[in-house]
Amino acid sequence: MTSAVKIATETNRVLPREIFPNENLLHHHEVNFTRKKISKNEILFSQGEQANGFYIVETGSIRSYRTSGSGEKQHTFRIYHPGNWVGIRDAAIGGNYLHHAVALVESTVLFVEEEELRRLLNSDSEFQNSVFRQVTIEAVESENKIYSLGTRQVHAKLSEFLLQLSESQDSEEDLPFTREIMASMIGVTTETLVRALADFKSRGWVEIDKRKIVIKNKEALLRLLD
Repeated sequence: MTSAVKIATETNRVLPREIFPNENLLHHHEVNFTRKKISKNEILFSQGEQANGFYIVETGSIRSYRTSGSGEKQHTFRIYHPGNWVGIRDAAIGGNYLHHAVALVESTVLFVEEEELRRLLNSDSEFQNSVFRQVTIEAVESENKIYSLGTRQVHAKLSEFLLQLSESQDSEEDLPFTREIMASMIGVTTETLVRALADFKSRGWVEIDKRKIVIKNKEALLRLLD
């Protein structure tokens, strides 16, 4: 199966420094990549598709998820923001992508093919460390999420989600996803999520305006995690 995204190649390029908001991982490397603008709701890759490379989010947001056996229910794993790598674990291991990836808003991604990934892994020890770090971060996030879903109450799960969101982007930006997606990310029903958000709002901890949630009392949310 081939990727749903078709891109024109740009070779021998240094990845843009501005897409890495924190410590650099790749921007100083000479990397062959391809750039593509993708529309809202466009599929980046599908679960079971051959992992023939990985993507770096340049602008926009990408959501990864799996579907139930019947295909009726989606479980969201992560929202990727600029600078995040999508599909690196599956591409590094080889085989197939283990989840779906879709654009939440109009986005731009940089695609690094598997052959280029292998070249960098075999020739650059610093890049090897970058990949190891990235895969480790994803593993720790997944472990923490499993713990949270299994042991914490709804308000604590929602508080953790909102705090993590505020760290990854401007807490006053419009959310690029729906209440349904939020609910799937913290493992509750949409109705339960809406009630919890309404409770947070009534306490003055957050402000809610359509697709915007602004944290007003970070300390109160942090106390829920104790």
